[in-house]
Amino acid sequence: MLVNVASGLTGKFLLDRARRRLEEARQRMRQQGLTAAELEDSTYWDSLTFDAVKQWRAVHFPITLAFGVLTLAHIVAVFLFWGWK
Repeated sequence: MLVNVASGLTGKFLLDRARRRLEEARQRMRQQGLTAAELEDSTYWDSLTFDAVKQWRAVHFPITLAFGVLTLAHIVAVFLFWGWK
């Protein structure tokens, strides 16, 4: 569970960082007067990085959901069997 939490925090940081870097690069290139095709060619690798991190989320969310369901089941079981001997 700790690995999942660390993975979530790291992924969130990397996704925000990639998004900001991509937008800054696009704005800087627009100010330089590049065309849309040149802009897409120049930001190709940054776009791939951003898409890879977004794909990580597709794996991370189901794992988080599974841990959440297990946690809820554990809490319910504790209350159901509290006085059981």
